[in-house]
Amino acid sequence: MLKELPGWVVDDETSVREEVADWIGLSPQELWRLAHACARDAMWAASMSGMKQRILEHTDPLPESTVAALKRLRREAGWPRDV
Repeated sequence: MLKELPGWVVDDETSVREEVADWIGLSPQELWRLAHACARDAMWAASMSGMKQRILEHTDPLPESTVAALKRLRREAGWPRDV
């Protein structure tokens, strides 16, 4: 166990700000190019894994808090009970 953290350890906010610093001020077109490159790389990784279809078909389950919130919002909006 460390008695103290190394000097390079920073708080979460500082860490996130450092990670996105290069993206600040980019145009929508530049951000889109980066998003496209990221998606392309993810699809390449999925294809190379041999489990592309399984990966693409996967859906994470919603947290119970989200399910409860959706039920409440639907009820408040007057949606039918079976939806």
